[in-house]
Amino acid sequence: MSRVSIIKCSSYNTGNVADAVSRAVGLVGGIKGFVKEGERVLIKPNLISARDPDEAVCTHPEVVRAAVRLVKKAGGRPLIGDSPGSFFTIEDIDHVYEKTGIKSVALEEGAQLLRFEKSRMVNGYAIAEEVFKAASVISLPKLKTHMLAGMTGAVKNTYGMVPGLHKVECHRRMPKIRDFAKIILDVFEITKPRLSIMDGIVGMEGDGPTSGKPRKLGLILASPDAVSLDAVVSHLVRLPFQKDVMLNEARRRGAGETNLDKVEILGEKIDSIGIKGFRLPITIRGMLAVPDFAAEFIMKAVDFRPFIDEKKCKKCGICKNSCPVDVITINEDVSRIDNKGCIKCFCCHEVCPYKAVYVKRNLFTKLLWRN
Repeated sequence: MSRVSIIKCSSYNTGNVADAVSRAVGLVGGIKGFVKEGERVLIKPNLISARDPDEAVCTHPEVVRAAVRLVKKAGGRPLIGDSPGSFFTIEDIDHVYEKTGIKSVALEEGAQLLRFEKSRMVNGYAIAEEVFKAASVISLPKLKTHMLAGMTGAVKNTYGMVPGLHKVECHRRMPKIRDFAKIILDVFEITKPRLSIMDGIVGMEGDGPTSGKPRKLGLILASPDAVSLDAVVSHLVRLPFQKDVMLNEARRRGAGETNLDKVEILGEKIDSIGIKGFRLPITIRGMLAVPDFAAEFIMKAVDFRPFIDEKKCKKCGICKNSCPVDVITINEDVSRIDNKGCIKCFCCHEVCPYKAVYVKRNLFTKLLWRN
């Protein structure tokens, strides 16, 4: 039976986080069950963008610190690495590490920061070579919404082990969410973490993964089964299983346990958490009221498209560089997305550090999504 632990944690105080993470991991087997003495352990946070920790966009540095200390306690050698989808040069990645507070934690705790400079092709996917040099991976996802996937959690966090430019190619090949979910699960099965610890102390609701609103939830969750962990989170935020494309793909291929009746939940009782009114992304809120048999037909008439607010645009070009189909123009005169060629992957919305990319709905979608 899969195990998922839920521990309450009220703040990012170093001691509070260390205690909560230690207790969460202890309930699912203890760190020595996941890390052997002398092993190289890749700690993989969600560092999607160069944002301050208080923005709740990235895994908080104190959660990373707690994981590093646990690995060291077990006699392992902690390594920290990620490949944000919008940053492609070493200088860019260094900026992400510094802005998110991860660089400071690495220096203070004696952990090595990795730059995913080389990759290895596995089953048609480029995977950072450092993944294979490590004995195991500990994933540190952030509890957040996601415009394309609904929620982004432990399974999707493994996608950060695909170096940046290769992510762009994956989006170009598979822009539709059901197809893209297959890519995420392919990568997950290649890189499968030995342990996942989720930062849900302050999560993100609304139009995540970068443009939503921080939401204090006060939770740390852990599990050896990333799929079960995501299933618990979907239950907590009231995203119905049938609407969760990642969990459905995981169930289809048997990548983990999605049936909560077969998951042992330790620590806090799942139905006592009481996350009320959690706001899911605009792209899926209206679909929650649509019967499953009608969903496919209705989705053909639903239309969401990204646009750039020129008043907010700083001309940084991050969205342009991240566009899988190269339909974004950024220059002194204009910031524009050519909607005829747009595949609606929302990468531009995801990577913009200034919230200059927003999403519009057509008339039918506005009526369906009126609330």
